[in-house]
Amino acid sequence: MNEDTPGSLRARWRKRSMRAGWSMPGDWWVPAVEQAGEAVLRGHDVVRACLALGDARARAGVGIAEGMTDLAALYASLGLEPPFEALRSFAAGWTEATFAPMAELSCEDPLTGLVTVAYLRTRLAELYRGATAGRHRLVVAEPLRRGEELAERLAATFNLAEQLRSVFPGGQTLALLGSARVGALTPHSRSLSARVRLLHGMRVRVLRLPGRYEEALKMLRSLR
Repeated sequence: MNEDTPGSLRARWRKRSMRAGWSMPGDWWVPAVEQAGEAVLRGHDVVRACLALGDARARAGVGIAEGMTDLAALYASLGLEPPFEALRSFAAGWTEATFAPMAELSCEDPLTGLVTVAYLRTRLAELYRGATAGRHRLVVAEPLRRGEELAERLAATFNLAEQLRSVFPGGQTLALLGSARVGALTPHSRSLSARVRLLHGMRVRVLRLPGRYEEALKMLRSLR
């Protein structure tokens, strides 16, 4: 095991994780990857490193099953099985980040006044726990043409946010999903199509929520 370097282990780990079904290759690396790889490679401070990795994966919207499969890929890269302590620490980090106190996650984006993706994940978790996700839709809006300059993208984002608030004035969760992309988590109703038609000059999609919370998190990540 000591013949490995952190870089070579990281490359093998990533390759195994992709083969195991990691859904968003561009989002795989986070700083906690380095910490976890180093800890497992050297055999020290694994509990803390896996706790940090679980936290990082949750904040990136990775489901716990996908995250644990990724952790198993790290150990498999060294011909090992993940020990219980590592799995437990990862799960603890993931859970703490996912179900943090509402006050911590309910912050708004300072520019648009829309809620953050972190808060949207919390609202989704509530819907799935209450088995009501199937009665909701995620309305996603973005400009017809993506601006090249930062000023253009900011102006487009402000316009999207303003229109979203006017069309969905209350009871919905309005979120900034990414650069010049916004969303409304709203109950499905007969009037939804009419509301959506009020969003002018933008590309609008009405998405059904997947059957499972982890799949909904993957959907959110694809929209960022």
